[in-house]
Amino acid sequence: MTRPRIEVCTDEQLKRVITHLWDNRLDFAKEIIGMKPTSQQIEVLNAMDEHDDVVHKAGHGIGKSAISAALILHYMSCRHEARVVCTAPSKHQLNDVLWSELSKWHRSMKVSDVGKMFADMFIWQKEKFFHRDFPATWFAATRTATKDNPEGIQGFHAEYVLKIFDEASAVPEAIYDVLEGATGTQETKKYMPGNPTRLDGTFYKAFNDKNLSNFYFKISSSCIDSPIAPKDYAVKMAAKYGVDSNIYRIRVLGEFPKQDGDSFIPFDLVQSALVREGVVEDLSYPLVLGVDVARFGDDDTVILPRRGNRTYEYKILRHKNTMETVGEVARMANKLKANMIFVDVIGVGAGVYDRLNQLGYPVTPVNAAESPATQPELYRKQRDELWGKCRDWLETKCVRLWDNEKGDLAGELTTPKYSIPNGKIVIESKDEMKKRGVASPNIADALNLTFALPSSEVGAIDIVGFDNVQSEQPFDSEAGY
Repeated sequence: MTRPRIEVCTDEQLKRVITHLWDNRLDFAKEIIGMKPTSQQIEVLNAMDEHDDVVHKAGHGIGKSAISAALILHYMSCRHEARVVCTAPSKHQLNDVLWSELSKWHRSMKVSDVGKMFADMFIWQKEKFFHRDFPATWFAATRTATKDNPEGIQGFHAEYVLKIFDEASAVPEAIYDVLEGATGTQETKKYMPGNPTRLDGTFYKAFNDKNLSNFYFKISSSCIDSPIAPKDYAVKMAAKYGVDSNIYRIRVLGEFPKQDGDSFIPFDLVQSALVREGVVEDLSYPLVLGVDVARFGDDDTVILPRRGNRTYEYKILRHKNTMETVGEVARMANKLKANMIFVDVIGVGAGVYDRLNQLGYPVTPVNAAESPATQPELYRKQRDELWGKCRDWLETKCVRLWDNEKGDLAGELTTPKYSIPNGKIVIESKDEMKKRGVASPNIADALNLTFALPSSEVGAIDIVGFDNVQSEQPFDSEAGY
């Protein structure tokens, strides 16, 4: 192993520390950064000492981003003129998650005297972390690139190169191909952490393809075994989706999904839509709201906006009566200038529809129990047809979904099963899901409601605005929702 070139360091203590920490990432994490790594994190840190290529499939919340930050800080501190390239399937994952974690642990280094000596050598910026005296040749940088434009991550060559593939399962294959050419003349290291969301690609093959897997040191981490994973996360995921669901396997156990079998919407179809870059808002499409109104005491009401090929932040309402629900829907419609509101009118949803209609809002009732509107030869009821339209939309592979950090929409879209009695597709009902201990897919149903009319029909509606709408209480369009 080549030892570091330390002629740029004049402090004898720092020279001795670098020599000690050269391939001792655990001590670096504990003594220099001030981290208290879990046994799962220790396994990765030790593996990176011994191996050049480490692939790590893991559940949610086990501290993958903290590990990556520690690896970056170690490499930058102990390798002369090191270059670190960090890529991920989305800018959010890089800038809001990984890079903020790097900033946190860079600040933490300054607590101890030796740590401060390292920390003061480097400057953190929004998309780059670099040596203050050698900014052009000694740095870590974030790079996102689409599969159609992988050139954005070219040009990383040095004596020492570290590559971080954050959420590696979702990174496009073209990015892997380009970064294979980013090598160090003395050393090249690679760390690939992620939730195992796909049954293809480099990340999957690293664990399962005998021709490739021998080149990687493989680590698996379940959040059930992690002391830092969100409390009761595994229990809640099991209660909501079932322990046999793909979302539980991926986000709790850190295992690859099963072949989707009797799940109507495949998980990889949804996962791709969650991380897809470059899907811009097309204002030529109408803005529509889907409103799935709670039918039972333990159900939620959901309001979900969609415009064309993009969905936006949805709102979940709990324990709201009919008029409170109307007020929340109206507030969101006012703020977003919605062209149409689709309301599920089965049960108490009828009251929500009636009041919105009375107030003058552009609202369409949807009765999911009725016959299919356009494909009665393929689906049994309208609810089944709406699920089919949503799947068809996802299969265009040019859409982008918004979801919360818990992945609730992804879980709900991929949990319902289906059957084909008498030659027609039938999606598992909410009652059937509850009988097998799985929560009602209210968010997914709210999305599906937005497909009740073709965009051309919605766009034909003349919307003047909501300024003159009268109601029993004022709706502040600037107050948010």
